[in-house]
Amino acid sequence: MKIYVAFVTAYFLVFVAFHTWLLLMARFEISRYTSRLRKTSLRRTIRSPLAPPISILVPAYNEAAGITDSIRSLLALEYATFEIVVISDGSTDETIARLVEAFDLREVRRPTPPFVAHEPIRAVYVPRGSIKLLVLDKENGGKADALNAGINFATYPLVCAIDADSVLEQDALVKTAMPFVDDPVSTVASGGLIRIANGCRIEHGRVVDARLPRTPLPLFQVVEYLRAFFGARTGWSAVNGLLIVSGAFGLFRRDAVIAAGGWNTETVGEDMELVVRLHQTMREQRHSYRVVYVPDPVCWTEAPESARVLRRQRRRWHRGSAETLRMHARMFANPRYGAAGTLALPALLLFELLGPIIELSGYAVAVVAVLTGTLSTTIFLLFLAVSVLYGLTLSFGAIALEDASFGRHPGWDQLGKIALFAVLENAGYRQLSHLWRIEGLWQLFRGGEWGAMERKGFAQPEPDATLGGEVGLR
Repeated sequence: MKIYVAFVTAYFLVFVAFHTWLLLMARFEISRYTSRLRKTSLRRTIRSPLAPPISILVPAYNEAAGITDSIRSLLALEYATFEIVVISDGSTDETIARLVEAFDLREVRRPTPPFVAHEPIRAVYVPRGSIKLLVLDKENGGKADALNAGINFATYPLVCAIDADSVLEQDALVKTAMPFVDDPVSTVASGGLIRIANGCRIEHGRVVDARLPRTPLPLFQVVEYLRAFFGARTGWSAVNGLLIVSGAFGLFRRDAVIAAGGWNTETVGEDMELVVRLHQTMREQRHSYRVVYVPDPVCWTEAPESARVLRRQRRRWHRGSAETLRMHARMFANPRYGAAGTLALPALLLFELLGPIIELSGYAVAVVAVLTGTLSTTIFLLFLAVSVLYGLTLSFGAIALEDASFGRHPGWDQLGKIALFAVLENAGYRQLSHLWRIEGLWQLFRGGEWGAMERKGFAQPEPDATLGGEVGLR
């Protein structure tokens, strides 16, 4: 028992050192980004002939309720040249009918390009007018399969993968494209910031009144997202070790994705697996490359509001991470694969995949050690207090980086609310989340089906006197 207590203590010290370094790297990266942004005219970039044209891929399954507003919102994005490719992945509702009616589409005959395999295309639709829109109706094969169909039919050198129910801010596309403008040869992927839309007022695919969520579960997720994006992803981007570009909003060089084989349909974590495979492919082909996280572009998405759906999501995410590590085991701790292999994948295993097991077992062993007299109560409580305080340091550090750089949560009422939930997550939510993630590993070994994400939709929120307030926000 003493040996395990010593192991948990050593693990904690390594965790502290590593994540302090990552937070410092994030601080330097955000400073560099904001300094460069002040010197750059986004308007000039939008109009520049150097801005690469983009194909926006929108996989959709039974999205009839909101698909037309989503596409109208995308058509209004500020960018020089882009097209939208909607892929209805075997929808059984009126997704296609709504699109046909709203955009005056007609069916055309078009051969299926052979670049990446996917389920058969049933029909192809184009507008009678001049808008850049292509709609594919295909057999059901899942999100990754739909994206593969979309990249086959895409016209332009960059492809943007976005969820059908996500909402982009108008300048998000141009900000995410900036790494490709700055370094078009080396940049293979970039991703932007994802913010939680629960509680916001959204009209016609636009966030017109940004607010914090009004219920506890999404508020806990706001804290998690800030910590993940402003701490971890920004830091990994600084050393070119970023392992994931969010599936809700990511920009990729089309030829690099096709050369890597497209999105993998055999994993539940296709977004992470593709990025890790891009690292692997580029390193093995000895290409200079970058995978970049841009901390400013905002994509709004709906977070789970019930424990049942959140549990399903977290199990799925954890299983996807484990599948990715298993598929790319030869990269693990291998200097040939740069920071992704020597730093990011070992950190994924040690802190993300095994972290929940070590932390929860550490609690159990420490309690037993105290009860048996092996460990003094004072030392146990001191260690617990230090670990919680360091976790709060990471959370508050991410909140401070966001507030100092982009200030999407103005006002002490909003920042105070986020800080409060950063404290409260240690009293049950964090431990419950760890249990769900461990379940994800268990399901990886025993198999099992995954339910769909259930969404309430972007309804107009009622004013809330206790949790309301306007926010400029992910």
